[in-house]
Amino acid sequence: MIKARWFYEEHGSRVGPVAEEEIKGLLRSGKIGYGALVWREGAPDWVSVEKSELKGELSATPPPLARERISDMWIWLVALTPILFLVAEPRTFWACITIAWLMTIFFCAMDIINIRKAGHKSPSIWWTFFFPFVLGYLFIRSQRLKKNQAPLLVWIAIQVLPVFVPQD
Repeated sequence: MIKARWFYEEHGSRVGPVAEEEIKGLLRSGKIGYGALVWREGAPDWVSVEKSELKGELSATPPPLARERISDMWIWLVALTPILFLVAEPRTFWACITIAWLMTIFFCAMDIINIRKAGHKSPSIWWTFFFPFVLGYLFIRSQRLKKNQAPLLVWIAIQVLPVFVPQD
């Protein structure tokens, strides 16, 4: 009997085909795990690993931590970095922008590590390399972890605040 060929999703891309033994090895090694989408020849649609016939391979892997157990410390630091723009003087403005950008990348990287250690899929670090796209990172994170949009709203509010506050 011919074993089914499998495909799996990785970072938004379809990977495969791989043999059944190979995909089981990926599950055992932790390269893919809970929440990963898989598809096999003959299946009508993509399903998460835990709803597929591969779910038995997950027994050696603990499930992801509950979303409410994931610390929001790093994401709040990301949300507050634009405060540097408010305290910047004209002669230090570009230095403050650079520092805020580097801090944002660092805080997002730490947040991504935190999310992945908890066993969840994190947004891509690429969202942080262009400062306005941090909006995308904040939005995707809240959607994937099913958390509120408060950090996103705070980040936007701090960005827009100078428009409404008179400058001396």
